[in-house]
Amino acid sequence: MKSKAREFENFSHAMRQLLSVPHAEVKAKLDAEKAAKKRKKSRKSSASGRA
Repeated sequence: MKSKAREFENFSHAMRQLLSVPHAEVKAKLDAEKAAKKRKKSRKSSASGRA
């Protein structure tokens, strides 16, 4: 039974660390990913490349 309690403690600790990340940091990373996707999407390959 102790192993289950320890497992739950490990899970709780991981969740606390995950949720302690500031919102601004998460938003900045998401915005950077969106900008990268937009740049990648705007490049169009030639029609012969798709055939």
